[in-house]
Amino acid sequence: MKKLPLVLLLSSAAFAAPMHYTITGNSMANFNFRVTLIPVPGETPDVQADLSFDPANLQKISGSIKVDLRSLNTGIALRDEHARNFLGVAEHPSAEFKISRISGIKKLQAGQELQGFAEGSFALKGVVKPLKAPIKVRFDGKTIFVTTKFDVVLKDHHINIPGADDATDVMVQFNLKSR
Repeated sequence: MKKLPLVLLLSSAAFAAPMHYTITGNSMANFNFRVTLIPVPGETPDVQADLSFDPANLQKISGSIKVDLRSLNTGIALRDEHARNFLGVAEHPSAEFKISRISGIKKLQAGQELQGFAEGSFALKGVVKPLKAPIKVRFDGKTIFVTTKFDVVLKDHHINIPGADDATDVMVQFNLKSR
């Protein structure tokens, strides 16, 4: 009879349900592109995440990260308006990454900082493309700190800005807590 509770405990651990995570604290999406050799940095603090996963098994992950493009800030109001127009923000107010898997990281343990890749689909201006973005993840036992940096090829999303570089550097960082 004493073996039964141990068997139940082990079987429930093996089939642990994924936990839901949302952003807590400060989040930020930064971008940097050039137009006619002039650097144009910008940012938006409006990053939202709704992810479902088990830190002990990151292979099974689902959810999305959205960046609200209506709050893009380049430091110049007219340039912000132009950027929103080129990005088609009126029709597509957010960029969204739907995650389908994590590679290179199998599980998170408190005190670790790991690097891997987040894979899924990235939607911008209504055009969806596959994306494999490098990620850095740190877990302190309560909060998961996530940073990624990748390029977005504007032409792939039917965005043509005269004089702009082909790709825009994007960096997104956010903190996750279970809800």
